[in-house]
Amino acid sequence: MSTLLEQEKVNEMVERFYDSLLQDSYYVSMFKERNVDIELLKERQRVFINRLVSEDSPQEQGKQANQVKERHPFQISPERAAIWFGKLKETMDEMEMDPSVKERLKEKVEFLLKKIV
Repeated sequence: MSTLLEQEKVNEMVERFYDSLLQDSYYVSMFKERNVDIELLKERQRVFINRLVSEDSPQEQGKQANQVKERHPFQISPERAAIWFGKLKETMDEMEMDPSVKERLKEKVEFLLKKIV
């Protein structure tokens, strides 16, 4: 991808996304049951999003898909995936960012999400 997303925008997007996601009782309960460190999760998400927007080779897509599968050994229901992705898209749509970067990021996340649904 020729246009990169600035770290400041990535940080803002991750914070906004988790603020929204943590309003959903399902995710609050799930994270609590799995004893998830939300701050560590946010940091991993920041790194992951940076990789998604800066790497575009087929080899990288394969590595990203494997990474998603390793970090999410459980199955996600299509409904839960739709809610999660919907909140992420809403977050991106609320933010000012290059439309081509936004659309490409949505495409990549949707591709990877399908790997764990």
